[in-house]
Amino acid sequence: MDLTKPKVLVYGSINIDDFYVVPHIVRSGETISSSSYSVSAGGKGANQSVALGRAGANVYHAGKIGKDGIWVQKIMEEAGVDTKYVKVSSKEATGRAIIQLSQESHDNSIVLFPGTNHTVTLEEAHHVLAHFGEGDWIVMQNEMSSGGEIMRAAKERGMTICFNPSPMTTELPREYPLHLVDYLLINEIEAQGLYSYLTAANNKSDADSISSSSHITASESFPVLEKAYGQITGIIITLGGDGLVARFRINEEDDQMQEFRLGIVKGEVVNTTGAGDTFSGYFVANLARNQELNKRFTTEQFRDALEEASHAASLAVGKEGAMDSIPLKDDVDEAIRTKEKLE
Repeated sequence: MDLTKPKVLVYGSINIDDFYVVPHIVRSGETISSSSYSVSAGGKGANQSVALGRAGANVYHAGKIGKDGIWVQKIMEEAGVDTKYVKVSSKEATGRAIIQLSQESHDNSIVLFPGTNHTVTLEEAHHVLAHFGEGDWIVMQNEMSSGGEIMRAAKERGMTICFNPSPMTTELPREYPLHLVDYLLINEIEAQGLYSYLTAANNKSDADSISSSSHITASESFPVLEKAYGQITGIIITLGGDGLVARFRINEEDDQMQEFRLGIVKGEVVNTTGAGDTFSGYFVANLARNQELNKRFTTEQFRDALEEASHAASLAVGKEGAMDSIPLKDDVDEAIRTKEKLE
């Protein structure tokens, strides 16, 4: 951990993951057998913290666990995460994720039990945020309580906000002040959900329904997102096996956003569960490492961050588990040296 670099605070979930390997994702009314079962550390927040830690960032985690989750906290610490802001509840159980891994498609399906993640309060957050300020980063997801209020409080302290709106819910666009977000990291489904919400709101129709407008492409969603969140610095939409498309504000004189497209590194896909969190952690770690206060990042810096994060995610999908699959920085650097540039 380089203490001379900006601090990155991940305020988010810590879970215990129950993994079931199944022939295919179970259908409504269906009972199937699992070929294997395992338990591991997880939670989008915890995974992103571990990715940041393994990427060499100056990372702190804030959140809440039960006594049953102390072993997860220790794993995070071993990855270089400072967990001094993690509270342990004597009454509530740690959050759980029940994860099905399909042998057929290698996709996953997840059911969340929030547990202690939904007992986080703004009052607790104020005590944590007092140790952070301008130039520091906060990384958030939608797996804990008081998220929108914490986001507002972080922005008041001048922190750079990176938000992954997962899981996407109908309430999320109303609960979170998305106009305060600096970097929005989303997948295709989340992009479609935000597009549907924003267009419904603009048309004064029923905005309570977030539908998956599968015919809307990532490129088509950008203008709507940029208009709604006009001060945003970057929007990254991951496209699974098709790579990613992103737009960033670069030139201080010209406020237009520049588009980037990257493919993926081809390789064996074993499990996609930790790929998104790995990408998020490595992306933020790269930018924080190269940050100069009050200066925008250059085209080259954004591309470098996207490429490093993409290589890290490509290594993660080749291993079992979520947190366990997150690669070390040396392995990512080696992958970048030995594999072709992403196009």
